[in-house]
Amino acid sequence: MAFDADPRWLGDAIWPAGSEPVDASSGAEPPYAVHAPPVDPGTFKDALARLASGVAIISCWDGPHEKRTPRGLLVSSITGLSVDPPRFLFCVRKEASSHDALLAAGACGVAILSARDEDEALRFASPARAAERFTDPRWDLALSDAPRLWGGLTSAVCVIDAAIDAGGHTIVLVTARQWGTRPGDPLVAFDRGLRTVARP
Repeated sequence: MAFDADPRWLGDAIWPAGSEPVDASSGAEPPYAVHAPPVDPGTFKDALARLASGVAIISCWDGPHEKRTPRGLLVSSITGLSVDPPRFLFCVRKEASSHDALLAAGACGVAILSARDEDEALRFASPARAAERFTDPRWDLALSDAPRLWGGLTSAVCVIDAAIDAGGHTIVLVTARQWGTRPGDPLVAFDRGLRTVARP
């Protein structure tokens, strides 16, 4: 499945002060390779595909108010960043069709999807179904801040606080201004596809 936003992003490991890896040999030639071999992108994508994660639709307005167009993309890099302030963090591939519009909008909708939202997720994951986006009657397109999906497990309207350059991606930090939650089972991305999580 080709997600509009790269479904995996990992930051550099942060080592506590004084605990950085060191060579424990006697000072002669190290008994092992100090530097890891180059990462093969293909095998690393395989490794990241094994990381199960929740999925969310990020939505925004594109263009001036009188001619604005709703834009959106599916991400599986979303995580809760803090409670005070109420923040999310997610990553967007710079080549994603909604990347520039999202950063210019200054606000966005965040809908963390449930198992019942799989078809809606597929609309936003596939460029071939782009024309079907925002046709679900649960979309509120009357809000001035951002389009909002009244569905999923969590639905929020957020302001964009920061956009951090991360190579081929942008890390986006947002603060929620309005939000609501609903009961349900989560929809997750795993092994290049969407899965549901059954409760015991």
